[in-house]
Amino acid sequence: MVRDELNFRAGERADLADTFALSERAVFEVAARHGALDSAAPPTDADIRRRWQRQRPLIEFLAAQPGGSYHLCLDGDRPVGYARVVRFGNIEELTELMVDPEHQGRGVGRALLGRVWPGDPSPDLGRVVVATGAPADLSLYTNFGVMPAAGHWHLRQRTDDYLERRSKEIDAAEPAVHVLEADRAVAEWQRLEPEALGHERPAVHEFFGRERTCLACMDESTGRASGLCWVSTDGEIGPAVGREPEDVVPVVLAALDRVAKTQEPPQLGVFASTIAWWLLRRLRGLGFRVHWPGWVMSSEPIPGLDRYLPTRPPNLL
Repeated sequence: MVRDELNFRAGERADLADTFALSERAVFEVAARHGALDSAAPPTDADIRRRWQRQRPLIEFLAAQPGGSYHLCLDGDRPVGYARVVRFGNIEELTELMVDPEHQGRGVGRALLGRVWPGDPSPDLGRVVVATGAPADLSLYTNFGVMPAAGHWHLRQRTDDYLERRSKEIDAAEPAVHVLEADRAVAEWQRLEPEALGHERPAVHEFFGRERTCLACMDESTGRASGLCWVSTDGEIGPAVGREPEDVVPVVLAALDRVAKTQEPPQLGVFASTIAWWLLRRLRGLGFRVHWPGWVMSSEPIPGLDRYLPTRPPNLL
């Protein structure tokens, strides 16, 4: 039951930085509870400002999409929870549901979901969310018409260990990977992705075409892409999609190689569904471990998660 002094309103553009800061603190608390932290120190205000500047274009893009919903829960003037739903074609994706740790367990999340997802999903307008693996979270989401479609793993590996293992892969002959110009990349994504996810998201890839580089494997016989992967200059990898499950592997590895050698971060991270057997087998051989488990939950079947790599950061499937 939500306390009487809490109130709700629609979110505005001016709220985006504050709700992002709330999300950073809430994610830290959940990670600490699940033992998935590299450090026990919570994010500082400077950490949050730096991450906000890095993720701001994506957050503002999501907030600007027509047909979406963004609601806040406030304690006085202070946001203590928020939820955002973004609509792409015939699917609504819950991209964020965050509640301040001090207000968790009081019905705030359920109340927010009731505002951004009123009523039930339908065949004409489905729903999808990437959820953490906690039983309470999964039970909550099933009350809003979504069921688990596949597991969703955050995988990590130390960059130096990855490069060493890659250098020892003497039997792995990878197909050539090319950089596509943005217009060509968007067109190839619009051809391949709907077959994997079951719905179209042209606006997403037009955005990534401005923000990220697209790596592709090309089929010489058809002149079309067999695998695609977006990668940013900040080292964010994904999404990726393949014509077949095995076609995702070379473009994801090329993205990992690119980030490892040019950005040199301490760790590499990607997300993968638990049915992406070709990719998971290869990543496991390169030393990647499960950092954070979750679920892809949907009201409609998703036909091709075995040949799809979700986005990083995980605001979108």
